[in-house]
Amino acid sequence: MGKGGEIMKTRKEFLEAVMKMGNLKDLKQADEAARAVISLTKTIIGRELSQKIADISPPDLREGWESIQATQLDDYERDERLFEIGEIEEEGRPSL
Repeated sequence: MGKGGEIMKTRKEFLEAVMKMGNLKDLKQADEAARAVISLTKTIIGRELSQKIADISPPDLREGWESIQATQLDDYERDERLFEIGEIEEEGRPSL
């Protein structure tokens, strides 16, 4: 929610909320964090649902949403492998 309980209508309001919630130092950091999360989200939810979100968003937020590309699958798969490696290391520990 934006100021006074209103729904956020602008990217600036959205980034200000991200900055506060993420305890980030400025709007540039908030923009980088938001872009990363939105890109990953778009990869996970797929093109059709992503378009539905854009369709119901206020114009400025829609423009921001549509300007961010989904994470490339090879990047996403690389990250998944990193998570798997971390899990494998934990599984390799002797049980107590």
